[in-house]
Amino acid sequence: MGNRPLLFIKAPPAFFIDINSDSTPVLVDVIEEETEQVESIEPVESLEPVTEDAEVRRKKERLKFLSAPFQQKAYQPLQFSLSDGRIIEGIVDRVMQDEVILKSYTGVVYPTKINELVEIKWRGKVF
Repeated sequence: MGNRPLLFIKAPPAFFIDINSDSTPVLVDVIEEETEQVESIEPVESLEPVTEDAEVRRKKERLKFLSAPFQQKAYQPLQFSLSDGRIIEGIVDRVMQDEVILKSYTGVVYPTKINELVEIKWRGKVF
């Protein structure tokens, strides 16, 4: 083996710099001034953050997984149960922001909202 390193890390080199005690009070003064400015800003309460339901995120992750070309071939037959009672057998063609394009084995395309998707089954078991 010799002098070869055991572990390669793809990152820029890190350097340690000694800081003089003379420069420390200057940095503290700058930090105190910045905190005073931040405290003077009032938050805007009218803006609400967009939070996505955990269940919708989980469904979207599964659908993105199933939309890959290999998974389209490997995970067959898939059954999609919708909230209106329909059952679609096919594959996930595309996943968009809040909609998924389901394609039946006969070639019929069904644009469906992710919220309307109740259950995904593969070989009779919930996926």
